[in-house]
Amino acid sequence: MKRIITLAAAALALGGCASGSVWKATGTTDEFTDKTTMMVTTGNFTPGNSIVTSSLKFYPVVRKEGNDIYVGLMSGGRFKIPVGTVQFRIDQNEAWTITPQETPVSMMPEAPQYAMNLPPEQAAIVKNAQAQAMTNMAQVMSPYTVTGGDKAKKILKQMLAGHVLKFRTVGINQAASTTGEVEIDQSLAQSLMLIGIDPATL
Repeated sequence: MKRIITLAAAALALGGCASGSVWKATGTTDEFTDKTTMMVTTGNFTPGNSIVTSSLKFYPVVRKEGNDIYVGLMSGGRFKIPVGTVQFRIDQNEAWTITPQETPVSMMPEAPQYAMNLPPEQAAIVKNAQAQAMTNMAQVMSPYTVTGGDKAKKILKQMLAGHVLKFRTVGINQAASTTGEVEIDQSLAQSLMLIGIDPATL
């Protein structure tokens, strides 16, 4: 189980991110590992500066884990659903596609080990196949789809220079894609600063 923490004090210090802001900085802290992941996202903001998201809806997100930056879409609400393949389009620029295979699986448990009476080389092949299958399943079922590295920085840089972000999920066996749109205002850059991402360095 995770708890959500807000960065209200830091936001007040910067003088940005007022209650009418589109984007806000938050963090999630795992109650078992105490690992905190910082992020910037959108949603319904309450007077207490917390962010409320709804089940069966998707929200653009910028995550920061250590020195790594990830950009993509996450499932909202208490009961999260898999996101699948995502497309972003900023203003009239060419659309970006982000697949579940680009999503890091940082907290996935190790694949279960089974006793096998196989030669060491064959046992290693089976073990690797099991681990890959677990990774593939975790990525496909993940409640977020994000990309990192240079691609994430290019998308984020384009977002910072843009005005409107359109997004959609492109799921297999779905009747229709889930689409959405969010304004890009100054609160994006301000919120990124709060989680340690300097827009000038992208």
